[in-house]
Amino acid sequence: MGTNWSTVVWGGFAASVLAACVFWLFRSFNWTRFSPTTQLGCLFYRDPGLPLTETVGLVLFMALGSTLLPALYAWIMAAAGGAGWARGMLVGAVHGALVVGALPWVGKASACVRAGYLPKPGTLGLGWGPATPVGVVVGHAVYGGILGAVLGAA
Repeated sequence: MGTNWSTVVWGGFAASVLAACVFWLFRSFNWTRFSPTTQLGCLFYRDPGLPLTETVGLVLFMALGSTLLPALYAWIMAAAGGAGWARGMLVGAVHGALVVGALPWVGKASACVRAGYLPKPGTLGLGWGPATPVGVVVGHAVYGGILGAVLGAA
């Protein structure tokens, strides 16, 4: 049976919203300064305080989280035996760990970091707070778990 792309998009949308909530929760407790929406916006604008920076980042976050990313996750889960919340969480956690490893390069690509508006993320993103690695992995695991559950139920 083929992939139901409307389910992939819907699942990606729902997973993106809930993952954004997890990232927001970690920031609200000042455990991290990592924000995927801010970082995406900082690819284009140098001041994270500009509303346009966060708006562009949010649009990109939702667009990528509802299209390309869920398609990739769906393909990986299908290759690994099928979708489900546990498999989705595992794929998300691995993705999150890869993102944590790449945070020093994200800092180099960020106009906000280069302009001095945000600190350098440092190794494992610890320059953005001690819980950054955990928050990034948990946020991605939640994304994968929600997406896997939606795809597995379809």
